[in-house]
Amino acid sequence: MIHVCPKCNKQYDENMKKCPICGKRLKREYTQEELEKIKKENDEALIINTFFM
Repeated sequence: MIHVCPKCNKQYDENMKKCPICGKRLKREYTQEELEKIKKENDEALIINTFFM
């Protein structure tokens, strides 16, 4: 996961919360691999929840 400044469009590591240049709050952006992992985890949770209902 990286953080991106919506104003400056610069990328920063995940430990930063605000842009050091303009002070805007950074937005989280996920890599494609992270998005696929999250989707897989959500799909598995849905299957388990459906099974126990």
